[in-house]
Amino acid sequence: MIRQIKLKYQFKSFYGLYKRHKYLSRISLLLMSLVILFCIVPLPHPLFDNDYSTVVYDRDGHILRVYLNDDEQWLWPPQNEPLPHKLTQAVLHFEDRYFYWHPGVNPLSLVRAAWQNLTSGRIVSGASTVTMQVARLMQPKSRTYGHKLLEMLQAVKIECLYSKNDILTQYLNHAPYGGNIIGYRAASWRYFRKPPEQISWAEAATLAVLPNAPGLIAPQKDGAALRKKRNRLLRRLADHTVIDEETHDLAVQEPLPQAEYPFPCNAPHLADHLRVEHPGQNVFRTTIDQSLQQAVKDLADDHHQYLQTLGIPNLAVLVVDNTTGAVRAYIGSQNYFDRENKGAIDGVQALRSSGSILKPFLYALSMDAGIILPQTRIRDIPSFYHGFSPANADERYRGIVRADQALIQSLNVPAVRLLNTYGLYDFYHFLKQAGISSLFRKANAYGLPLILGGADVRLWEMAGMYRGLARNGAFEGIHCLQDENTRPKTKERPLISPGAVHLTRQILTQLKRPGSAYYWQLYGSQPLVWKTGTSYGSRDGWAIGVNPRWTIAVWTGDFDGSENANISGARCAAPLLFDIFNYLPKEQGQTKFPAPQGAFKRIDICKQTGYAAGQDCADIVRMRAPRSTRGMKRCPYHRSFFVSADSSEQVCSLCWQSGRYHKITRLIYPPAVQQFLRERGMVSTSLPLHRRSCPSLKGADVLSIIYPQPNSHLWIPKDYDGNYQKITMRAAHGQNDQQIFWYLDRQYMGRSENRHSKAFRLQKGWHELEVIDGQGRSQKVRFYANLR
Repeated sequence: MIRQIKLKYQFKSFYGLYKRHKYLSRISLLLMSLVILFCIVPLPHPLFDNDYSTVVYDRDGHILRVYLNDDEQWLWPPQNEPLPHKLTQAVLHFEDRYFYWHPGVNPLSLVRAAWQNLTSGRIVSGASTVTMQVARLMQPKSRTYGHKLLEMLQAVKIECLYSKNDILTQYLNHAPYGGNIIGYRAASWRYFRKPPEQISWAEAATLAVLPNAPGLIAPQKDGAALRKKRNRLLRRLADHTVIDEETHDLAVQEPLPQAEYPFPCNAPHLADHLRVEHPGQNVFRTTIDQSLQQAVKDLADDHHQYLQTLGIPNLAVLVVDNTTGAVRAYIGSQNYFDRENKGAIDGVQALRSSGSILKPFLYALSMDAGIILPQTRIRDIPSFYHGFSPANADERYRGIVRADQALIQSLNVPAVRLLNTYGLYDFYHFLKQAGISSLFRKANAYGLPLILGGADVRLWEMAGMYRGLARNGAFEGIHCLQDENTRPKTKERPLISPGAVHLTRQILTQLKRPGSAYYWQLYGSQPLVWKTGTSYGSRDGWAIGVNPRWTIAVWTGDFDGSENANISGARCAAPLLFDIFNYLPKEQGQTKFPAPQGAFKRIDICKQTGYAAGQDCADIVRMRAPRSTRGMKRCPYHRSFFVSADSSEQVCSLCWQSGRYHKITRLIYPPAVQQFLRERGMVSTSLPLHRRSCPSLKGADVLSIIYPQPNSHLWIPKDYDGNYQKITMRAAHGQNDQQIFWYLDRQYMGRSENRHSKAFRLQKGWHELEVIDGQGRSQKVRFYANLR
């Protein structure tokens, strides 16, 4: 009996265990089926393609420009910003009031939709939740029961993988709003011309109902249907106490948008440049100040009307904040949409001949090298360097000129002579270090014309270089993006001493301003360090100026490189430079450059020549020089001589008479310098001629041939009549009213007096030119004539 009871108990226990295991197996099978189903339900990652519009903002978040995406749609890129409260409330009350409570599918909505569809005999409701609409938007499908089931499964999977806030954001970012407008941000700007954070309740309700049927009730198509849906939603919001009655009554009175507003198009050249430089990036937060950008554009537009009267079609402007290197205004051309004059070309990034705008840097570097100070006299005479002969813009020579005046007048000959002395390779290396990236040739391929516009540069890089003058010789690239990670990596390089920079700045403040700005300067206008430049052939006109706060760079010309005699930096670019400068804010204490502390030392210089005082210099002054200045050259023009007792002849140890001579000191310039000083009507000191009977007499001190140079090759072109042109030879004499006799290949060709030049017609081959003065002193050169 006991045994039977035990067996019966064991059988019941076994049967109960069996039933429990069977129940658990079914649950496990169901769970496994759900897991498998979850895994096989297709879901892209990311949910949407990254084909977004490109949006460019200014420093304060104002839109500068927006680009269509590859599908020609306005589709705003996602941004890490909270969703607008009004729009969120309107969308949830219209689309999915239980969004935060269901797992992607709302069972009550499904039952309601099934009943409505069954009683209507057609599909009138889809019971779609916001999550289900995300599933449909990410992979658009036709409206069938099979696709609806797939959307439900995808919605559940989306709910498992993403937060509610992420799902709602995805919906609002990719919902259709009519035409080619996708996403709430694009819709807010296109319909209301404002960011979605600033829309009203009526506008939020409009955006909430649009995705329901954007092709039927878009503002451009059916205003009555749209108004009805919007007002119905506003009533629902009031009924659920989201808004009060007063707000509701005001909202229903608001008009509907009647058309799409265009997006702003400010700084379009910069926007184009950023898209090219950063492919794949959709959002650019620039350093542009929209209000300043518009003001500079207005000034440029006004100035362009003047340029058009001169036949000059193009201009470009850049304004940089020196404290940070941030670009605040970027004008790439006179008009981006001016097709006739190639307005879409970006003049800020275009390569153009530099003209004279590199000269200040050469002068500053030469001060550091001990070659010059502002007072130093530089020769301005005909000069020849292996077939290259620079000329000043006015085609005149001054003989000799102070370094500061040579820079103020932008004389070409002194600049080329200075570059030859400083060193072409050293200056070329400096330009590359300072940020000029367009030097694709070697230094010797550019040669000495480099300082006169022989290389092409960009307005962008020149603005960066002049900012270096504002920062005491520390050079660092400028930038236009707020995000440091997207900027080109640049490093500050101190390339010129603060002392040399400050002396150069003082020179450049003395330039005569153009037009009315000149009279403002007389009455205490704010100082500006500035320089103009005009390229060879009058193709480019530059003007760049700096003060402690701002760098302003202006270019004018023709993008196709056409010559125009009206183009000059002073006439065409400088007036716009000062218009912009006068507009810019002037902070107290940021108008003048203070002298950098500890940047100078005092040295004795010759007052008459500006070189370090030599033993023959009588008038010596102590002047500031950059502390880094290396040993400066002694004055080469003050010299001591021995003359006869009556001072009528110059003598030496080979020809003087014992006790009948004495020593004198004079400022003596070379014959070529004296020649041009006389031509300008300037009195130059001259020495008596050396005693004619002296065996050392050669004439090199008083007589010289300026052109041609020894062993040079001359290329002789044909004239309009087909005959070869004459070549003008030039000589110089250190004495006034001296005659020079000219011999070519030992044949007498005539004489000259005071202005010593002769024109000869040459045959091909080697020739010998000889000049002889009235005292028998002579000079010779041998040269070769090539006939073209």
